[in-house]
Amino acid sequence: MTIHNFREQLNYSEVASDELFWLEVYRKAFPNMVASALCSGDTISQRMGIDRAIILANGKTLYIDEKKRKEVWTDILLEFVSVDTSGAPGWIEKDLAIDYLAYAFMPTKKVYFFPWPFLRRAWLHYKNEWLSKYKIVVANNEGYKTKSVAIPIETLRNAVYKATIIQV
Repeated sequence: MTIHNFREQLNYSEVASDELFWLEVYRKAFPNMVASALCSGDTISQRMGIDRAIILANGKTLYIDEKKRKEVWTDILLEFVSVDTSGAPGWIEKDLAIDYLAYAFMPTKKVYFFPWPFLRRAWLHYKNEWLSKYKIVVANNEGYKTKSVAIPIETLRNAVYKATIIQV
């Protein structure tokens, strides 16, 4: 059984050598990007989900939560329990101060962007179905467990797309 260490996981997510990769991703995703600021360390911004601020030519600032996986999978992990011993909610359960979730598979350098409000809307709508239908991934940490649900990429993409359609 693998035991994860929070600091080691945080260090992996902030590997300096990946900075050029992320900058290339953001230049392609946001052609009018003029600046990028990494928000690292144990900060208030980090607790609100912000890994990076992107500043666009029009003055708009976008806030992004970056997730990286060391291997290529056909699913996206949505963390719904951060600390099982206290019941602390995972990041998908939180009202984060981000505009996008950027989810990268590092071996292929492929990144999926999910607009946060619509990803959250999809989660709230499909949560019970997904929790009962898809694999729950438990990460053993030092003294606690983190729980995520593995949603097939196309299922998640379709759900987020449907969440962009509002019928009143």
